[in-house]
Amino acid sequence: MAEADVTSAELPDEREDTDRLVRGLHSADPAAHAELCRRFGRRLHRFAARRLRGDAELAEDIMVATLADAVRNIMGYNPRKAVFSAWLFGIARRHVTAELRRQSSRKSVPASAQVSMHSLPEQHASGDVAGDVTARMEAKRQVAMLREGLSEIEMEVLVLHCVDQLSLREIVQIVGRSERAIKSLLHRARQKARERLGADEH
Repeated sequence: MAEADVTSAELPDEREDTDRLVRGLHSADPAAHAELCRRFGRRLHRFAARRLRGDAELAEDIMVATLADAVRNIMGYNPRKAVFSAWLFGIARRHVTAELRRQSSRKSVPASAQVSMHSLPEQHASGDVAGDVTARMEAKRQVAMLREGLSEIEMEVLVLHCVDQLSLREIVQIVGRSERAIKSLLHRARQKARERLGADEH
């Protein structure tokens, strides 16, 4: 994604749709609840699953908790402070962080250490299961390599931008750092990723 494409979080039409959605949530409109799930459910699930090592079942719990919190706390959403998607992913991020802390305190491994079929790359929908699994394993290997060379915050910013496809403005609001800091982190993470993955090819 080009740098110019990430400076605006929402296009005018998207902003109008989001405003309509928020108004519907304010009035407890069941259609708005359904629209919230339709628009953000799968994205939230992928967001959580990637951070929970492909545990699709746990990611679904996080997705449901996030959507429920959004409906319950919609009156606390302030569009002047954050775009709606950043507010929503911020809730998901807090749930994921809390879950990872619980797992760490129990010193346990997530229930699903295997490759989740739900998280297979969408571009491999040809029915080639072997190709799907091979591609997923390669992606997991590259992510593991990157984790060794990038700091936790660099990795998070890189994933939010390149994988979750969130805008610069959304990442600023989710992570809670300045735009300048996020740009610097993203630049550094990309440079390290290129060096790390490039060295692996030789």
